[in-house]
Amino acid sequence: GPEPVSTAPAGESLAGPLNVWLKNVSPRNRSALTLWPAWCRAAALPVEGRIPMPADCWSGMPDREAWEKWAAASGELAKALRASSEALVLGVPYGDVVGDEAWKAKGLLALPGTAPGESAFPYLKAVRAIAAYSVIEMQRLGAAGKFDEAFTVGLDGLRMLRQAAEQRTLLEKTVTLELFCSALEAHRCFMADQIDRMPLAALQNAALKGYPYVKQGDRDRLARLELPEGDRLVIEERLSTVFKPDGTADPMLFAERLGAMQAKDAPLTRFGAAAMWVTVAPMHGSLEASKQRLTDAYDDWWRRWRMRFYDPMIDVPSDFSRMNPVRYAAVGLLAGDLQRAFALRIRAIAELNGTAVAAGLCGFRIDNGKQWPRDIGQIFPLYAVKKMDMDPYSRQYAALQYREVGDKPQAIDTPWGQVEASGAFIWSLGGDHEDGSFAKHDPPDGFGDLVMWPPPRQLAQKAGLIK
Repeated sequence: GPEPVSTAPAGESLAGPLNVWLKNVSPRNRSALTLWPAWCRAAALPVEGRIPMPADCWSGMPDREAWEKWAAASGELAKALRASSEALVLGVPYGDVVGDEAWKAKGLLALPGTAPGESAFPYLKAVRAIAAYSVIEMQRLGAAGKFDEAFTVGLDGLRMLRQAAEQRTLLEKTVTLELFCSALEAHRCFMADQIDRMPLAALQNAALKGYPYVKQGDRDRLARLELPEGDRLVIEERLSTVFKPDGTADPMLFAERLGAMQAKDAPLTRFGAAAMWVTVAPMHGSLEASKQRLTDAYDDWWRRWRMRFYDPMIDVPSDFSRMNPVRYAAVGLLAGDLQRAFALRIRAIAELNGTAVAAGLCGFRIDNGKQWPRDIGQIFPLYAVKKMDMDPYSRQYAALQYREVGDKPQAIDTPWGQVEASGAFIWSLGGDHEDGSFAKHDPPDGFGDLVMWPPPRQLAQKAGLIK
């Protein structure tokens, strides 16, 4: 859904309630307190503008040499990632409450409600850059044969993203979980690139002690990730800016503010959007009723978030989907559907599990004269942790799919074109919950699988399909 925007800054009125969650987190459990000072001292980014997604960091990327030089010169970031790897959250406070001027100068702030999209969370630029750094540094160290250090910095980067995913708004959660999934894909590509050079001990360490414990104390694979609760507070404040003092909708403010939000992605529709909101205002529910609908929708989402993924109750229409689209149009526009968070949580679990099992698969191959196992069960418990072999897209909570095909090349359709591979395959059923025998990897319509091994992106890079 569209991110809410507002002309009013997120004042102290919001900072207080939004920061309640941090009050119970001790300073040593907030990684930002260690990472931000290191980030302030780090060299300027080699290329201004767009920071590449972790999976787009590879030997053939644009400006690779400059990025690698920057990573090599930023050793302090690796130290800070290591020092904060046991923290539970990134812990960026909301509002202009940061006392440190250097942090402010670097934009290490979260100001929900002050601007559209990521502009309200300028600290995410640092999160993106540190995620890219950890992958480039992992690749650089691996190329130099330093595999223990390579996996350490790679895993610490994943932990940082997992900590950041505990922030309180939907936008922060979606950005950090997308980075997390992308970084895990980069890890699998790294293993595929280095499979004949990696020592068994480094791989076993990553597969047995690294990937299964990306979040300390999280015994059940990311399940404790919280639903983004901060948005509800931001939306309540937003709603109160478009109603009259008597609690009825103000047609002028509806047109001006909600029309601008709706038209943000398509400026040409601005006048149409404004006119639509003028028409909706007289039929719209009161401020009180709108806030109640919002609370009901969040309560319902909370219950669903805590259920098992395929609980029959999940298929019952949600409070949000049942809401009258005209009477509560403002709530619908501002809340955006939290389905995105639900979908990304499942994807993140699949990517993490697939990476952990792929690491175990590589360990088995190294230890068994370059032979792949006939049966995936052969990799447990020596090379991988059995509990990671779970496909969150399986309605039966079954294991990931595995097949060893020998030397016969198999075709896989990928977003970059068709690739071929032989040997061993690990895949998840993906969003359609159906087994497509890894014929299609991650298609835009969702009717296909998520191929975890061999990583299709790395096959496409080798085939020259990714420039």
